[in-house]
Amino acid sequence: MHRVNANYDRIIDALAGYTHVANPDEISRGKRRYHLTKDNVRRVMFIMDGDFLLKLKGRNKVLNILSSPSVVGVTPAFDESPVYLERIDYGKINYIEYDVFWRLIFEKDLFNDAMSILACQYSDLMDYIQLSKSNSYDEVTSLIERWNKLPTHLKRRFSVLYLIEHSSHLSKSSISRVLKDLKEKGELELINGKFI
Repeated sequence: MHRVNANYDRIIDALAGYTHVANPDEISRGKRRYHLTKDNVRRVMFIMDGDFLLKLKGRNKVLNILSSPSVVGVTPAFDESPVYLERIDYGKINYIEYDVFWRLIFEKDLFNDAMSILACQYSDLMDYIQLSKSNSYDEVTSLIERWNKLPTHLKRRFSVLYLIEHSSHLSKSSISRVLKDLKEKGELELINGKFI
């Protein structure tokens, strides 16, 4: 992850003068949301400060939690992106138009950095898609493994139940049963419902 953070830093530093401050595109129940497409124009978002949920449109399921520095929206696509960013507590986010981003990447010889970011995001998406979902037990244990990789400050912020409930279609009761079983077997240790 350190290598990818260095890629983010290089791209953000090199392109900072070409970005614009992003204002929320939508505010829903106090949650500030930022779309990767606005007025039919694709955008690449630069998370300059804070933490953001990467969520799936329609279902509002959490795909990932991103912290600064981060660059989102570099992936090529034919259609509008099915994801959006939602600010957690605080944060600063800038944007650059997708086409301008890629033109500048080539002009400033940042292609390797951009490819590293793209590969990391693709790999992360594939990991999410391939989560074991054959039954609730397997799905919960797969999600525990995924969310346990979060940085410490985010592990302290969210309960394991919240993370699993908001990234799956399982009911609270199904998740709670599996969590209880794992704790009783000594396979999971939580403090106040959060990762240690």
